[in-house]
Amino acid sequence: MRKFFIIPLLLGATTLFAGTVVYDNGAPNQQSGNEMTEWIQAEDFTLAQTTTITGVNFWTIEAGGGYAGSIWYSIYTDSGGQPSVATPLAGDFSQGADLTRDATGNVVVGLNEYAYSFDIQPFVAVAGQTYWLALHNGALDNNARAEVYWETTNGNATATGHEFILTGGGSWFNNGQEHAFQLTSGATASPEPATLALFGAGLIGLGLMRRRQK
Repeated sequence: MRKFFIIPLLLGATTLFAGTVVYDNGAPNQQSGNEMTEWIQAEDFTLAQTTTITGVNFWTIEAGGGYAGSIWYSIYTDSGGQPSVATPLAGDFSQGADLTRDATGNVVVGLNEYAYSFDIQPFVAVAGQTYWLALHNGALDNNARAEVYWETTNGNATATGHEFILTGGGSWFNNGQEHAFQLTSGATASPEPATLALFGAGLIGLGLMRRRQK
């Protein structure tokens, strides 16, 4: 698994997304991300009330040309604190519909931040049951590293993200990060709940740390 750590260069944006937010895992913190082309990235969620989910919002930090032109997703049940399927298959995934991809204007260590929003096939999440949202940059046969990273959020009380490498086999791996995303229901415009706000007079330093999953 490769990830990077960053110190932000520019400041916030507010983006409008479709649908009423019914789950919020946190706003992007512009500190880290996990690659979602060579890997499938997954995050858990649990709703207090049974709800039909119809959309997803999430954030990335990307190198130029890395976006595949679509985002594919799957929703799994939980099995012992990770997605229930041992080996994800292409048939598990569907292409997000009516996708929007907007640059936030933030540039971080040469990488651009984007806000994504897309519709999913209506999914009924049962109250109190844990599920995993799995995301991938394009279809699963698009598995060459493209430097498109699902951006992190600050730690919270939920399980940290899991990932599955498509080029090396194996199993789900806990990457220790929380990732920024929201789940929506319906089609009423709703603003991002927190405007990104980072303080500083400019680039106060930059760091880049990459490590590869074994």
